[in-house]
Amino acid sequence: MPLVTAMDAADLTLSFVTPDGGRLTRDLSGGEVRLTARHEDGDQAAALHPAGAAEAREVGAALMRLARELKATRVRVPASEHAAALAAAALAEDWRDARYRQATPAPVQLFVEGLGADEQARIEALGAGLTLARDLVSAPANVLNPATLAREARTLEAHGVDVDVWDGDDIAARGMNLLAAVAAGSATGPRLIRATLPSRGEAHTVVALVGKGITFDTGGYSIKPAAGMVNMKSDMGGAAAVLGAVRALAALRALIPEGVEVRAYVAAAENMVGPDALRPGDVYRAANGLHVEITNTDAEGRLVLADTLTVACEEGATELVDLATLTGVKVSALGNDIAALFSSDAALTARLKAAAQDAGEHVWELPLHQPYLKTYRKGTVADLKNSDMQPAGASIKAALFLGQFVTRPWAHLDIAGNATREEHATGWGVGTLVEYVLAR
Repeated sequence: MPLVTAMDAADLTLSFVTPDGGRLTRDLSGGEVRLTARHEDGDQAAALHPAGAAEAREVGAALMRLARELKATRVRVPASEHAAALAAAALAEDWRDARYRQATPAPVQLFVEGLGADEQARIEALGAGLTLARDLVSAPANVLNPATLAREARTLEAHGVDVDVWDGDDIAARGMNLLAAVAAGSATGPRLIRATLPSRGEAHTVVALVGKGITFDTGGYSIKPAAGMVNMKSDMGGAAAVLGAVRALAALRALIPEGVEVRAYVAAAENMVGPDALRPGDVYRAANGLHVEITNTDAEGRLVLADTLTVACEEGATELVDLATLTGVKVSALGNDIAALFSSDAALTARLKAAAQDAGEHVWELPLHQPYLKTYRKGTVADLKNSDMQPAGASIKAALFLGQFVTRPWAHLDIAGNATREEHATGWGVGTLVEYVLAR
């Protein structure tokens, strides 16, 4: 959807009203958009004045749903205190993946009165990042694999991002045996992607954004049931989010604090079944020297992240945030709208919470309860096993496992369930990461 700066005539015009605005609008609730009139020269809709940014986002999303229903292609919104939040939500709601359909919807133009040039530039940058993330998550696994994901990451070079890609031999040379093992059942092999947005001036802070990039997850020999496998093309939602954030930040680099370098690391692999695939009982040496016994091949995300977090620390990251569709029990605990936040650093936690609130995304902090890690050290021939096969506290235990591979302030966002909603990719995390970096 293009965000335009002027519009002569609109197919759909929104008005803000008071609760006692008449028979058609007196029972409107906050965030609701209601069609009030239909005319040959354009339809009219109404909403209450948003009480805050969150309500403005609800209005923006509802307005776009109404526009789709009415097949409106030119939408006008009056000025409001929270125009930027409304516009950003409207643009996000309008996204649909039409790459694999013969019939494509007509593009919608949105004109929001009173929107400043700087606000519009920020919204458009975020929109570009969200679109990239959503396109990646939505792509089927026969289109997007570790090799093609690396090619997509290289498109960021056109926006001033330095992109480096390591394949299987490079990964083995770095001692990333966990990443290599997860990818061993796939003909494509693994990729480690690093996308760097250089700092303005000498770098004093290196922010590493680490994304789980499992482009398809069968579960390996601990194979998933059919119902649990069908949507596993979205198991790279964390990778999509960090690449989308870098795409947005590349357009907003003038707003990134001087001396802050941003690096996105993506651990890309397919978790497949094959003669070389990892098996329960196998033991691998991680990049930091710890040995890990594989008890569950479907607990693969923590393996690829472990090696990648180690490499990010070794390459000088001063703080790290990883995003991963990691544990199904996170969905049981918090649902699909709220991400689980784990962190080793109180200041980093506070910044991420503030960033999520500013982005209109939701996080909830869960504890890194160290005693839970004991079960990953019992009954194994190695330093750690990758799962104790018990769902109780599984999200916490997975986060504790990752914590064994970081040596800097670190936060982990478990976004299982967040990457898609009603079969549509969301791009969850792009907004939070962008706000986090800009406020750094």
